[in-house]
Amino acid sequence: MIRRSVVLISALMLLFVGMAGWCQTESDVPEIHLIINEIEINPLGLDTDHEWVELLNPTDVAIDLNGWQISYSYPESGYILLSETPLIISPGGRYIFVYPGLRLRNGDAHVFRLMNPEGIVVEETAPFKDEANDDSTWQRFPDGGDPLFLDLWIFQKNSRNKSNS
Repeated sequence: MIRRSVVLISALMLLFVGMAGWCQTESDVPEIHLIINEIEINPLGLDTDHEWVELLNPTDVAIDLNGWQISYSYPESGYILLSETPLIISPGGRYIFVYPGLRLRNGDAHVFRLMNPEGIVVEETAPFKDEANDDSTWQRFPDGGDPLFLDLWIFQKNSRNKSNS
């Protein structure tokens, strides 16, 4: 009788431990954070001070850009601080970061990375190239993308500070 109880309790414990491995914990859920939503690599006319990245806050809380950094690669650039002072993006809001005093190399593929204040890269794009020298941009489609699926990016007329269509 005691042996049967020990076996039953052991089986129940194994079942419980096994089921716990199947349960999704809070750390397994993908973190939703600030995202890169649209990129202008090669605008019509002068490039210096006219190339930009649109950041989108898809969360329901405000995000302070103080300490966030962005980089582009060709093959590697350093990170550029987005803000040294509090700069708030409201929930669902957008922020246009204009690359200060520099221009990206046209015709070369660039990877863009976004790093949070803790130094963790939270966003990295595929390599993007723009040889059009017009007002077309690389954009997430649909606007903001889908955090649970592979993001689709399209190259079309810019929608700066508006929803990508």
